[in-house]
Amino acid sequence: MLAGTVGGAPRATGQTVFDRRWPTAGPVAAAAAVCAFTAVVALRDPFRHQVTPPCPFHALTGLWCPFCGATRAAWAATHGDLRLMLHANALFPIIVALVGWSWFAWFGKASGRWSIPVPKGRAFAWAVAVVLVAFTVFRNLPGFGALAPPS
Repeated sequence: MLAGTVGGAPRATGQTVFDRRWPTAGPVAAAAAVCAFTAVVALRDPFRHQVTPPCPFHALTGLWCPFCGATRAAWAATHGDLRLMLHANALFPIIVALVGWSWFAWFGKASGRWSIPVPKGRAFAWAVAVVLVAFTVFRNLPGFGALAPPS
């Protein structure tokens, strides 16, 4: 058998037998991991117990990164406390929406059932970077304490 072939038939570059037999395995596994993590966070209060490792950016600088408070925001969301969710991390709903949109696009493409456009390209990457940097700056400025996660 030749290298780069499966059962004598050539395969596309980067495609594995796993990809052809179970094309949705990646998106399903990712969704299962997110659901499992969300269940752990929902059951174990991050305000009382350490659920994830501390943020290295915050540990080194004392400043809040754009993702600080996301675990607490997830806990608040699973308990229906939207005010606390927004106080823990105001970007959390936007991040969840973008991740969810990307997951549905990935699953649709993998299953061949639908095609959803996903924002990409240099302009989108710059827009994301600007939003993340601006949010980081604002949540660390005096007077914008509402953007800092609760202790």
